[in-house]
Amino acid sequence: MEIARETADTLRRYFLNASPFLWGVLGARKKKERIKEIRGMGFLENYSETSKQKYDTINQELLVELGIEGIIGRIVVPLVHKRLGLEVLKSFRRHWEQGRLPDKKYLKDNRLYHRQRVTVMDHWEENRLVPEKDPAYIFLEINESLDFVDRWTVFAGLWFEIIDPLITKEEKERQ
Repeated sequence: MEIARETADTLRRYFLNASPFLWGVLGARKKKERIKEIRGMGFLENYSETSKQKYDTINQELLVELGIEGIIGRIVVPLVHKRLGLEVLKSFRRHWEQGRLPDKKYLKDNRLYHRQRVTVMDHWEENRLVPEKDPAYIFLEINESLDFVDRWTVFAGLWFEIIDPLITKEEKERQ
């Protein structure tokens, strides 16, 4: 994946300041599981699942090991395609371009979101809110208390306006 320097700098800044970690594209919910998932992809081999490193340090290590191009091309894009699928991404794009939010029923019918009732302990790790594992949370902020789709995430804008246009047709077909 070829990324112009200015675009790479923009993506790098968004990556370093992202919340949640890796924009929530990992399926794992806790840091130990996330490190294990990243190691399973062949990255951060020197880390153990019990690493006490903070996410900021892990981000820096990923930038050194892969660069922003590798993070986007080898982690973010494949995981987004795997977790959501091309048809859902096309539907999300249509909604994005029309300035609309996907309907909650569509999310539930496509198993992208289900209302969860879990204890507070399941949501917190190191004083940070752990994002839900449902794929919809990558692109959408959902108010679970009132059970409605609230808004697009920052990552949605990055995906539709910067990342997706960088992906070649051949790369999309491989996914």
